[in-house]
Amino acid sequence: MQTNDNPTTSGGSVFTTMLLCFLIVTLDGFDTIAITFVAPILAKDWGIAPAAMVPTFLATSVGAVVGYMACGPLALRFGARAMALASVVVFGLGSLATVLAGDVTSLTVLRFVTALGLGGALPIAIARAADLMPGPKSAMAAMIIATGISAGGVLAGIAGGPLMAHFGWKGVFIAGGILPLLLLPWIASAIRDGAAKARPVQDGNAVSALFGNGMASATVTLWLFAFLVFVIAYALISWMPTLALQMGLPPEKAPAIAAAFSMGGLVGDLLLIFLSARVQTAITLLVAAVIGLAGIAVFGLAGISVGAIMPLVILMGVGFIPCCVAQSALAVTIYPGALRTTGIGWAAAMGRIGSIVGPGIGGAVLAFGWPPQQIVLAAAVPAAAAILLLLLFVKNARQAAVAV
Repeated sequence: MQTNDNPTTSGGSVFTTMLLCFLIVTLDGFDTIAITFVAPILAKDWGIAPAAMVPTFLATSVGAVVGYMACGPLALRFGARAMALASVVVFGLGSLATVLAGDVTSLTVLRFVTALGLGGALPIAIARAADLMPGPKSAMAAMIIATGISAGGVLAGIAGGPLMAHFGWKGVFIAGGILPLLLLPWIASAIRDGAAKARPVQDGNAVSALFGNGMASATVTLWLFAFLVFVIAYALISWMPTLALQMGLPPEKAPAIAAAFSMGGLVGDLLLIFLSARVQTAITLLVAAVIGLAGIAVFGLAGISVGAIMPLVILMGVGFIPCCVAQSALAVTIYPGALRTTGIGWAAAMGRIGSIVGPGIGGAVLAFGWPPQQIVLAAAVPAAAAILLLLLFVKNARQAAVAV
């Protein structure tokens, strides 16, 4: 199903354009994570309960979903370069404008607008990188660029403290706004419309085109997979520290649980990038998902000690965070160049919806009073379903290869 639409690179080598795409996604990840540690400070400054910030987080997710869904059709109409520039301008200026927020309502509106830009930038950057790399390497390129989200989160964690120490919470959003705007000349030079503009969708509807030419089954399978792995990952990362405390972990070690999950994810990302140059994308994701399911099974079924919690959390991170990152690479293998941005964006939107649903399900199950290990074990159900979907991808890919 994969095509090799490789528009000519202008304004720099393939490497520098790949670097640009990575930086765009990294700054996207920086801004997305920044609000998570600034929100508690704002709640304290404004004299409100931390729970009152929930609309802000929801607005960020909803804005990103809208941006993901809209960027592909808009890129087909106006061109990838115009959409890339517009998206970066929106999330750059939106981040800068965040310093003007004086209450939850204004902050929520600004975060929604900012997230529209964030959602528009990521699929275009990933699709552009995939276009630059021929054949199987396109999926590897997509994985590398998508890893920028994790890199942005790490950057926010490292730089956030010093920025707030010297400039207050506003310094985080000033940096997060200025840096992407500095990339605009580079984006104007390096991002080209290529296949997405040269061969527009015949019926004018890019979303419906994702279900044409025999791609309907693959599209539905991809959407379900993206939704499920984001449900699992975000439920675990949101509630695992609480569950670990219930199992006897000292309170001072609770933050390390979330860090361990992310650390495992980074290891898994590197493993998948290494494998993707040699093995079919669906198979690399299958390996990751099985590793994650194994971590869940041992955690939920074995009589583990407190000391075993951290290694098992790392193992689950190795499995499920790469699945969240690399679902974009799976989209690259499905859709031709003209549909890549739309396909990547809609798959990312399904994942982002899962990231909203997952913590909610985890909280509901926690409210039922289930033992911590049983709550984690419940994640085996969507994990098994995700594995079955990947097996379907592998089967269909082999059938297509035989037909050729």
